[in-house]
Amino acid sequence: MAHMARSFRARHCCRCTAVAFGVLGVLASGAWEKHNGKLAAMLDVLDMLPNGTIPIPDGTRRIFLEVGANSINIMAYEELPLFPDGFVISFEPLLHQYAALLGHRTRPDEMRRLGEASERNLVLPFAIAPDGDSDSAELRIAGSADTCASLLREHSARDRPECANPDRVASIRRVPTVSLRTVLGSWLAWPSGGGWPIDYLKIDAQGLDLEVLRSAGDALLPRVLRVEMEVPGDACRPMYEGSPGCSAIFAAMAHMGYTEAYNRSCADFAGVCYEDDYEFVRPGVFPLHYGRLPWGDECWTVTGQVLKQACCSDLFLSRFRHCWDTDFRLSRCCIHRWQPHRRSEVPRRRSRAGWEEGQAGGQPS
Repeated sequence: MAHMARSFRARHCCRCTAVAFGVLGVLASGAWEKHNGKLAAMLDVLDMLPNGTIPIPDGTRRIFLEVGANSINIMAYEELPLFPDGFVISFEPLLHQYAALLGHRTRPDEMRRLGEASERNLVLPFAIAPDGDSDSAELRIAGSADTCASLLREHSARDRPECANPDRVASIRRVPTVSLRTVLGSWLAWPSGGGWPIDYLKIDAQGLDLEVLRSAGDALLPRVLRVEMEVPGDACRPMYEGSPGCSAIFAAMAHMGYTEAYNRSCADFAGVCYEDDYEFVRPGVFPLHYGRLPWGDECWTVTGQVLKQACCSDLFLSRFRHCWDTDFRLSRCCIHRWQPHRRSEVPRRRSRAGWEEGQAGGQPS
């Protein structure tokens, strides 16, 4: 890895500075202040290259970005085993979850580089926001479930009183923010011009997913090849003020040049209120797991058609029937619902065009 000279700093608020320093194991710059009943400290979070870019390990052919990682269902565990040439950059602004991601494999006698969760996973304590280059924003947690933390104001808890509940007093934490425009255009830029394409952008920003994507700007948006976002059915009341439903999300994604990877639609919700993860792709780009995970009837060769019917006939109930895991995924295993005349995946095309056809796209040598 090239020499790393510049240290990147983030401003974080915490109620107990000593605890935060001990857990995170990062260096303080000496700047701290008391503000609104909290201690705020400046922390070094990453050693950058002299040109101000993120150091990418040798052998990397694809970049994954993860926005709002929390510490469950993270890409480092779900995708890196499938893509050993991948590198994951995770953004998690909640200090305790950021610490959990960094410290998961930490040993008491082992030195780590700043931000390094593993050799192929970097973690940064930022929220991605449309006005992210304004340095910071208020992150709101209205309830006991921190998975519902959002930069938006809570509106309706639906059937989850522990989540985005407007009747609860929100815990508010000021967190550092950055836009995708800065991440793509500066931090992941190439010295020769242009920058790393993003093979997969996974967003869980609690109502702000579209705005996170838009923060890339029109010029850089085509570098994001695939996007996964959490989509609520149109029958759901907005959980956050201004958060869109399924139809609005599909319309916005189409306007930005994306289509649903497996031909799914809002009709999948069948009038029921719940949330599901959808993958969107640029024109000519294959779904991320094309040719890598079971597809169609391949999912049911052992369990049989009875389980296929139980899992694919009612997508809402399938969430409670233990149908899916990291190998067997709903969009691929129930493909007959959305592409009924397609019996197999077309063999992957090989081309020198690289990432423009959905392949990995490492930095030119």
